[in-house]
Amino acid sequence: MDSTPKSASRWLNKKIPEAKNTYIPAAVLTIFSTGSFVIFSWYLSGFVARWLCDGLIFPPTLIRALIFLTCRYICAHFASKLNHRAGNIIVSGIKKRLYPVLLNDNRSDSVSSTLLVSDVSDDVKPYFSRFIPYFTASILSSVLLLVVSFCMEKWVGLVLLIALSVIPLQMMVIGTGAEALHKKHIRLFLKYSAVFYNRLAAIAEIVNLDNFKAQYGFLSEKGKTLNKATTGVMRVAILSSVVLELFVTICIAAIAIYLGMSLLGIMTGAGYGTGYDFRIALFLLTLSPYFFFYLRKFVSAYHDKSRAVASAKLLIPLLEQQIDEPPSDIDEMFHSFKIEKLNFAYPDSPVKVLHEIHLTFPSKGLVLVKGISGSGKSTLLKICAGSLSVQDGIVSVNGKDNRFSRWWLNANTSYMNQFPFIFDGTLRYNIFPEKEGEIPHRYPAFLDNILARKADGWETALSHNGKQLSGGERQLITLARMMLHPKPIAIMDEPTANLDTDTVEIILPQITQMAEERLLIIASHDKIFDTLADTIINLNWGEQMRDE
Repeated sequence: MDSTPKSASRWLNKKIPEAKNTYIPAAVLTIFSTGSFVIFSWYLSGFVARWLCDGLIFPPTLIRALIFLTCRYICAHFASKLNHRAGNIIVSGIKKRLYPVLLNDNRSDSVSSTLLVSDVSDDVKPYFSRFIPYFTASILSSVLLLVVSFCMEKWVGLVLLIALSVIPLQMMVIGTGAEALHKKHIRLFLKYSAVFYNRLAAIAEIVNLDNFKAQYGFLSEKGKTLNKATTGVMRVAILSSVVLELFVTICIAAIAIYLGMSLLGIMTGAGYGTGYDFRIALFLLTLSPYFFFYLRKFVSAYHDKSRAVASAKLLIPLLEQQIDEPPSDIDEMFHSFKIEKLNFAYPDSPVKVLHEIHLTFPSKGLVLVKGISGSGKSTLLKICAGSLSVQDGIVSVNGKDNRFSRWWLNANTSYMNQFPFIFDGTLRYNIFPEKEGEIPHRYPAFLDNILARKADGWETALSHNGKQLSGGERQLITLARMMLHPKPIAIMDEPTANLDTDTVEIILPQITQMAEERLLIIASHDKIFDTLADTIINLNWGEQMRDE
């Protein structure tokens, strides 16, 4: 598939049927909401006309108007919730397809992959939860209000019809430029965010090498470039809003002037003298601003479309990659694990991260991988976890080929990252995702330390990758997952980094116990593992150092 805007829009629109059972009731509620506002306007104009013309106040008319106004807001509220749910459904489906692709993509590191997934949520979701619903609402409400307006006064209906034709055209012109800016902004965001993150992760080395001033200047320059791109995007958004408000103001002013002059007899309408009166004028004046209500939202959401199309252009090539089907025997028992003549370099990079690695792992025990930052420890762990594909060398499980071994490792290893992932949900869900409200009687005792600090216990709500938890608590939750859902091979990347002494003392006995039951591979700078390890692997800039 090509990457033209039309193709990207078509790709996005093909996702809409996935949430049709949610979009349809939302559209029905939108029609009821607009209809309720029409009736509200009719009763309100009748109440005001009788009050101003005859000096009579008729409370039942006002009460009916308020009832229908309430109905309008209730219907709009539930329609909005349904549309938000539809966006979640579609984006969840995209993420479900994206995760395995990124897991098997050697071109992206974990930071870039995480940023890409986050950017998908931020850029694509508003397209389905805002743009599509507002587009639908604009059509439905506009048609209904045009029918009413033409029945009451054809010239008012004609002005609204012209507005309905012109506004989308002007937004399309502005949107073409916005789309190009968004695509550039997304690429810069992904690129520079990864740069900022990597510099932050290496802050200790930067300070120790007294290289802080140079790095500050470098990051400051990148920050200015990103800010400039962001400002360009915001300028387009502001321009589109200003143009819209100017056009809407002119249209409403034209309708008000026409109705006022008609009532004065200066510019008589076709229905003047045959039922066209002050009440109808008030009714049409009340409806006219509402005619632009969803159009305004649609135009503001057109900015979301530009963002989504720009993101879709990046996603389409990834999601159209062919993913190899897993072999049928990846559940076989673990007997042996060997790496021979392994060389590894990331695509588009001439530098080999790993060079001539030869390893034979035991079936049980603790294997410690040591080396300075940048020596290839994390890359080796990802290969051992089946996350990276090896083209040069042999990675063999049970004497099988690379393809089988990668699939087997991917399915039969548990992985603890330096920055554990926490699901949105309860604490219970994060540790027992397969249990519906049930807490097993046996679970690691160290979880009681976390529960004691949480008022809601197991039902503590977690979101935004567990920002409600400390770094140590996130590590303990990940460790509990590994213990409660054991795999033949467990892998840990800096499990004690940035943890306090008390938490380390809790983790170490659990790690020792795991090493007695299965193969445990740990990458760490912590010297405490030197005494616990059965095997130590030293890496130096990608090369395996031999014991002297």
